[in-house]
Amino acid sequence: MAFLLASAIVFTACQKDDLGTTGPSSLGVKIEAVNKSYSLPVSGDLKSAAATNATVTWDTVRMLVSQIKFEAELKSLVTHRDSIEIEYKWTGPKWIDLLNDQVVLGNFLLQPGLYDEIELKVYGDHDDAGKKPVFFMSGNYTNDENTKIPVEIKVYNDVQFKTERDSVTVTEESIDITSYIQIYLDELLVGIDPEMLDDAKLTDGVIIISSDSNREIFFTIMKNLVKNHKCYYEHKGKKKKKGDD
Repeated sequence: MAFLLASAIVFTACQKDDLGTTGPSSLGVKIEAVNKSYSLPVSGDLKSAAATNATVTWDTVRMLVSQIKFEAELKSLVTHRDSIEIEYKWTGPKWIDLLNDQVVLGNFLLQPGLYDEIELKVYGDHDDAGKKPVFFMSGNYTNDENTKIPVEIKVYNDVQFKTERDSVTVTEESIDITSYIQIYLDELLVGIDPEMLDDAKLTDGVIIISSDSNREIFFTIMKNLVKNHKCYYEHKGKKKKKGDD
């Protein structure tokens, strides 16, 4: 596993942490699934559809992460004019449990400066997954008549999505930052009417959604999966070690 090292992202509005010290800082990346249980249709979707009691609950969500790219324009803290385009990469592959995962990827070290037009790009490559799905979800669909049907989403295609942020300032203060990329599971089913799941083909009693099975539902979900996702950052100052000046 290889990665390029890059140093401390601090939001412009954040104050200096008393525990901080000068020195290397790092940006780690976590990917997490949000909203594992929700009603259908998803709010804002299929506005003409009547309200239903249909729900979906997911108990497994995992993804193979092949690579993460950090891209930005690095500008001088003094002039904010001169800039260079930078790109750092973390390379896996690494299987991630998106519901329970505690794995931090990347650990990029960034030089001080103003980072503008920041993008974090996540790649999952079919070639790295072997015979397994690059992205996989399993759970249960409960229809309007309270009948529970197992459902699985299997994505064998390459998967790519990104997050964006306008700018952050990197100082010489030593900060640990974690970037949380959030995949909202309810948003994956935007455009899916409960009737589509009611009419879905069953394989051994399971609704299998893949490029070979229930294709209309699959390609709607794929469109939602590869869009830009939400991201937020947490940071904390690094404590000085005993004996440090």
